[in-house]
Amino acid sequence: MTLKLRIKKWKEDSLLPKFPKNGDAGADCFINGFKRILGTKKLEEINSNTFTLQPLDRVLCPLGFASEIPQGYYAAVVPRSGLALWEGISIVNSPGTIDAGYRNEWGAIVVNLSNKAITLNRGDKICQFIIRKLVDYELETVSELSDSKRALGGFGSTGTK
Repeated sequence: MTLKLRIKKWKEDSLLPKFPKNGDAGADCFINGFKRILGTKKLEEINSNTFTLQPLDRVLCPLGFASEIPQGYYAAVVPRSGLALWEGISIVNSPGTIDAGYRNEWGAIVVNLSNKAITLNRGDKICQFIIRKLVDYELETVSELSDSKRALGGFGSTGTK
């Protein structure tokens, strides 16, 4: 059975996501604009087809579509490997999570991790998304946890070789 993901264009000229090749896990998403971060929870839409992202700066890139993800699933918005490797471009909250009930325009919070300015263009592939099955779980508060071999070890406790 093939899962159907309902999507709609956010604006008439939006590019919809597409799979680069049959069988690929991720569907490519395209930049549909730019929103600069002004301060605490304030965004400014930039009326331009390009945006130059300085080193360690970030920008919200609207993706031009909304969706109706079936209950029991969610989408993970992830970086494109080529952009990450060759340009140092990534997604800040990777993976970004799109819940089944969300109906607003999707967006990618893009960061420049390189040491040079990068120009982004409206219509560029910027990220991809993967649909994942949601596992139902509940939280149970306990006073103790069971023992394990790793126990409290973490953050490099297993070494590098």
